[in-house]
Amino acid sequence: MKYSTSFVVSALSETWNSLLGYATSLTEDEWNLPSNCPNWSVRDVLAHVIGTELSLLGESSPDDPESFGDHVKNDVGKMNERWVKFLAGDPISKLIDRFEHAIELRLKYLNGLDEDGFNAASWTPLGEGTYRDFMEIRVMDCFVHEQDIRVSSGSGFVYHDRSGAISLDKLTSGLGFVIGKKAKAPNGSQVTFEIAISPNNVTSTTLLVEGGRAIVQKDVDHSHDTAIIKMPIDAFVFATSGRTNAFSYLERGEVTFEGNLILGRLIFEHLGFII
Repeated sequence: MKYSTSFVVSALSETWNSLLGYATSLTEDEWNLPSNCPNWSVRDVLAHVIGTELSLLGESSPDDPESFGDHVKNDVGKMNERWVKFLAGDPISKLIDRFEHAIELRLKYLNGLDEDGFNAASWTPLGEGTYRDFMEIRVMDCFVHEQDIRVSSGSGFVYHDRSGAISLDKLTSGLGFVIGKKAKAPNGSQVTFEIAISPNNVTSTTLLVEGGRAIVQKDVDHSHDTAIIKMPIDAFVFATSGRTNAFSYLERGEVTFEGNLILGRLIFEHLGFII
């Protein structure tokens, strides 16, 4: 789905300001709790968000730390870890001030961009695209990290109308890769995901595997479903993002399967595709 410039900017503002408000409510002990991002505390997640936005404001990347942990798998991970280690010495009050200042400057910059600026060619974590593509990915990343911070510190998952919608769209777009390439579902498999944003708001996405590729289908005959996977939005977000708490939803029975149970579970186990 193509989102307007104003929608994308307002989505970033929505999740940034929600996180800023929540950040001021946490105690020092809660900031130091382990997060569902491997090897990061709750405060490390905030430091990562800050570091990325500071980089986009033009600040130079910090020097390499003494060592990178085993959780760092690629150059993007190294860049993230540099900022996390660099900001580790800040008291939490200073870290929150940095975040508030960074998002103020970023929103000022984004609100000053015209349509040509948003449509300009740009690097993105998924390859070459436009600056709009990049900012939509930033919406998803910041929204997911807001949930990392909230849930890891003992609060609940919060779905926002704008940042949540973009994030769901981006995460759903990776299902073809998961089903066709990671889980290697057999040709002819028709897989439906039912994701509950709320009890009365369930979104459905169906993919058909043909020639080793899983393609989203429209006008679906669900009598041909090979597997149906049902889960709440938070389980879907954390599973596709490869978070350590994803399987807790399965253990609690909040993720269910119909049809080919073995294929359904295999697909869930391979959902994590975010860098």
